Amino acid sequence: MKSSDLKPVTSVAAVILAGGQGSRMGGEDKGLVPFKQDPMISWTLDKVRPLVDALVISCNRNQSVYAGFGEQTVTDDTQGFVGPLAGVQAAMNQLSTQHSHLLVLPCDTPLISQELIALLINKARQQPDAITLLRAAGRPQFLHAVIPLQYHSNLNERLASGQRAVFKWYKQFPIQEIDVETHAQCLVNMNTFEHLSLSA
Repeated sequence: MKSSDLKPVTSVAAVILAGGQGSRMGGEDKGLVPFKQDPMISWTLDKVRPLVDALVISCNRNQSVYAGFGEQTVTDDTQGFVGPLAGVQAAMNQLSTQHSHLLVLPCDTPLISQELIALLINKARQQPDAITLLRAAGRPQFLHAVIPLQYHSNLNERLASGQRAVFKWYKQFPIQEIDVETHAQCLVNMNTFEHLSLSA
Protein backbone atom coordinates (compact mmCIF):
# COMPACT_ATOMS: atom_id res chain seq x y z
CA MET A 1 0.00 0.00 0.00
CA LYS A 2 1.38 3.40 -0.96
CA SER A 3 1.86 5.99 1.77
CA SER A 4 -0.56 8.24 -0.11
CA ASP A 5 -3.27 5.61 0.41
CA LEU A 6 -2.94 5.58 4.18
CA LYS A 7 -5.73 7.21 6.11
CA PRO A 8 -5.12 8.65 9.58
CA VAL A 9 -7.29 7.70 12.51
CA THR A 10 -9.72 10.60 12.29
CA SER A 11 -12.89 9.00 13.63
CA VAL A 12 -13.32 5.71 15.47
CA ALA A 13 -16.61 3.82 15.47
CA ALA A 14 -17.17 0.63 17.44
CA VAL A 15 -19.08 -2.60 17.05
CA ILE A 16 -19.89 -4.96 19.90
CA LEU A 17 -20.27 -8.46 18.50
CA ALA A 18 -23.30 -10.22 19.96
CA GLY A 19 -24.39 -12.28 16.98
CA GLY A 20 -23.10 -15.71 17.92
CA GLN A 21 -24.98 -18.90 18.68
CA GLY A 22 -23.90 -19.18 22.32
CA SER A 23 -23.47 -22.91 21.75
CA ARG A 24 -21.46 -23.43 24.94
CA MET A 25 -24.28 -21.78 26.88
CA GLY A 26 -26.98 -24.01 25.49
CA GLY A 27 -27.89 -21.55 22.75
CA GLU A 28 -28.39 -18.58 25.08
CA ASP A 29 -27.89 -15.10 23.63
CA LYS A 30 -24.65 -14.35 25.48
CA GLY A 31 -24.89 -10.60 25.36
CA LEU A 32 -28.11 -10.75 27.35
CA VAL A 33 -26.99 -13.34 29.90
CA PRO A 34 -26.70 -11.68 33.34
CA PHE A 35 -23.22 -10.98 34.69
CA LYS A 36 -23.26 -9.59 38.22
CA GLN A 37 -26.97 -8.88 37.73
CA ASP A 38 -26.62 -6.84 34.51
CA PRO A 39 -26.69 -8.08 30.90
CA MET A 40 -23.19 -9.04 29.89
CA ILE A 41 -23.04 -6.64 26.95
CA SER A 42 -23.91 -3.65 29.16
CA TRP A 43 -20.51 -3.83 30.86
CA THR A 44 -18.67 -3.33 27.57
CA LEU A 45 -21.11 -0.73 26.26
CA ASP A 46 -20.61 1.47 29.31
CA LYS A 47 -16.82 1.42 28.90
CA VAL A 48 -16.77 1.98 25.15
CA ARG A 49 -19.28 4.82 24.80
CA PRO A 50 -17.01 7.66 26.03
CA LEU A 51 -14.16 6.58 23.73
CA VAL A 52 -15.75 6.38 20.27
CA ASP A 53 -17.64 8.55 17.82
CA ALA A 54 -20.32 5.99 16.97
CA LEU A 55 -21.38 2.60 18.29
CA VAL A 56 -23.43 -0.28 16.89
CA ILE A 57 -24.37 -3.70 18.22
CA SER A 58 -24.09 -6.68 15.89
CA CYS A 59 -26.88 -9.13 16.76
CA ASN A 60 -28.84 -11.78 14.89
CA ARG A 61 -31.74 -12.21 17.32
CA ASN A 62 -33.47 -10.20 20.05
CA GLN A 63 -32.86 -7.03 18.05
CA SER A 64 -35.54 -5.09 19.91
CA VAL A 65 -33.95 -5.97 23.24
CA TYR A 66 -30.52 -4.84 22.06
CA ALA A 67 -32.02 -1.64 20.64
CA GLY A 68 -33.18 -0.93 24.17
CA PHE A 69 -29.58 -0.22 25.13
CA GLY A 70 -29.86 2.96 23.07
CA GLU A 71 -27.54 2.02 20.22
CA GLN A 72 -28.17 1.13 16.60
CA THR A 73 -28.22 -2.58 15.78
CA VAL A 74 -26.97 -4.36 12.65
CA THR A 75 -27.52 -7.93 11.50
CA ASP A 76 -25.45 -10.24 9.32
CA ASP A 77 -26.13 -10.11 5.58
CA THR A 78 -25.76 -13.90 5.45
CA GLN A 79 -28.41 -16.09 7.03
CA GLY A 80 -27.40 -18.25 9.97
CA PHE A 81 -24.47 -17.89 12.34
CA VAL A 82 -21.49 -17.68 10.00
CA GLY A 83 -18.87 -16.20 12.31
CA PRO A 84 -17.62 -12.88 13.65
CA LEU A 85 -16.43 -11.45 10.35
CA ALA A 86 -20.05 -11.28 9.21
CA GLY A 87 -20.77 -9.02 12.17
CA VAL A 88 -17.73 -6.90 11.34
CA GLN A 89 -18.96 -6.64 7.75
CA ALA A 90 -22.44 -5.57 8.86
CA ALA A 91 -20.93 -2.82 11.00
CA MET A 92 -18.64 -1.70 8.18
CA ASN A 93 -21.61 -1.54 5.80
CA GLN A 94 -23.21 0.93 8.19
CA LEU A 95 -20.18 2.95 9.25
CA SER A 96 -17.47 2.94 6.59
CA THR A 97 -18.44 6.19 4.87
CA GLN A 98 -18.48 8.29 8.05
CA HIS A 99 -15.49 6.96 10.00
CA SER A 100 -11.88 5.97 9.41
CA HIS A 101 -11.50 3.01 11.80
CA LEU A 102 -13.63 0.37 13.48
CA LEU A 103 -13.06 -0.83 17.03
CA VAL A 104 -14.20 -4.45 17.34
CA LEU A 105 -15.03 -5.99 20.72
CA PRO A 106 -16.93 -9.14 21.72
CA CYS A 107 -19.90 -9.03 24.06
CA ASP A 108 -18.49 -11.75 26.32
CA THR A 109 -15.46 -10.07 27.93
CA PRO A 110 -17.25 -7.89 30.49
CA LEU A 111 -14.13 -7.50 32.63
CA ILE A 112 -12.24 -5.54 29.99
CA SER A 113 -11.14 -2.18 31.36
CA GLN A 114 -11.70 1.20 29.78
CA GLU A 115 -7.94 1.71 30.02
CA LEU A 116 -7.26 -1.28 27.76
CA ILE A 117 -9.79 -0.08 25.21
CA ALA A 118 -8.23 3.40 25.22
CA LEU A 119 -4.77 1.85 24.82
CA LEU A 120 -5.96 -0.11 21.80
CA ILE A 121 -7.35 3.01 20.14
CA ASN A 122 -4.28 5.11 20.92
CA LYS A 123 -1.90 2.48 19.53
CA ALA A 124 -3.98 2.33 16.35
CA ARG A 125 -3.41 6.06 15.90
CA GLN A 126 0.35 5.40 15.77
CA GLN A 127 0.04 2.94 12.85
CA PRO A 128 -3.21 3.77 11.08
CA ASP A 129 -2.76 1.33 8.20
CA ALA A 130 -2.41 -1.66 10.56
CA ILE A 131 -4.99 -3.88 12.15
CA THR A 132 -4.17 -3.27 15.80
CA LEU A 133 -5.05 -5.97 18.30
CA LEU A 134 -4.40 -7.04 21.85
CA ARG A 135 -2.26 -10.05 22.77
CA ALA A 136 -2.72 -11.90 26.06
CA ALA A 137 -2.67 -15.44 27.45
CA GLY A 138 0.05 -16.23 24.92
CA ARG A 139 -2.06 -15.56 21.83
CA PRO A 140 -3.57 -12.76 19.75
CA GLN A 141 -7.02 -11.61 20.81
CA PHE A 142 -8.45 -11.30 17.32
CA LEU A 143 -11.76 -9.77 18.37
CA HIS A 144 -10.20 -7.01 20.44
CA ALA A 145 -9.00 -4.99 17.49
CA VAL A 146 -9.07 -1.72 15.58
CA ILE A 147 -9.49 -2.19 11.83
CA PRO A 148 -9.06 0.50 9.15
CA LEU A 149 -12.39 0.91 7.40
CA GLN A 150 -10.58 1.27 4.09
CA TYR A 151 -10.39 -2.56 4.12
CA HIS A 152 -14.18 -2.83 3.90
CA SER A 153 -14.36 -3.80 0.21
CA ASN A 154 -11.68 -6.44 0.70
CA LEU A 155 -13.73 -8.01 3.49
CA ASN A 156 -16.81 -8.05 1.26
CA GLU A 157 -14.86 -9.96 -1.37
CA ARG A 158 -13.43 -12.33 1.22
CA LEU A 159 -16.80 -13.28 2.65
CA ALA A 160 -18.39 -13.56 -0.79
CA SER A 161 -15.79 -16.23 -1.61
CA GLY A 162 -16.75 -18.19 1.52
CA GLN A 163 -13.60 -17.41 3.50
CA ARG A 164 -14.55 -16.63 7.09
CA ALA A 165 -11.39 -17.13 9.17
CA VAL A 166 -10.57 -13.95 11.05
CA PHE A 167 -6.77 -14.22 11.19
CA LYS A 168 -6.43 -15.35 7.57
CA TRP A 169 -8.16 -12.13 6.59
CA TYR A 170 -6.06 -10.05 8.96
CA LYS A 171 -2.81 -11.49 7.56
CA GLN A 172 -3.30 -9.67 4.27
CA PHE A 173 -2.59 -6.38 6.04
CA PRO A 174 -0.03 -4.95 8.47
CA ILE A 175 -0.72 -6.18 11.99
CA GLN A 176 0.24 -4.39 15.20
CA GLU A 177 -0.04 -6.46 18.39
CA ILE A 178 -0.10 -4.95 21.88
CA ASP A 179 1.15 -7.25 24.63
CA VAL A 180 -1.17 -6.89 27.63
CA GLU A 181 -0.25 -10.12 29.38
CA THR A 182 -0.38 -8.47 32.80
CA HIS A 183 -4.04 -7.65 32.12
CA ALA A 184 -5.00 -11.07 30.72
CA GLN A 185 -7.69 -11.54 33.35
CA CYS A 186 -9.57 -8.59 31.86
CA LEU A 187 -9.92 -10.48 28.59
CA VAL A 188 -11.36 -13.74 29.90
CA ASN A 189 -14.21 -14.89 27.67
CA MET A 190 -17.36 -15.80 29.56
CA ASN A 191 -18.10 -18.72 27.27
CA THR A 192 -19.88 -20.95 29.78
CA PHE A 193 -22.06 -20.58 32.85
CA GLU A 194 -19.13 -21.97 34.84
CA HIS A 195 -16.97 -19.04 33.73
CA LEU A 196 -19.70 -16.67 34.86
CA SER A 197 -20.00 -18.27 38.28
CA LEU A 198 -16.24 -18.19 38.83
CA SER A 199 -16.05 -14.49 37.93
CA ALA A 200 -19.12 -13.34 39.83
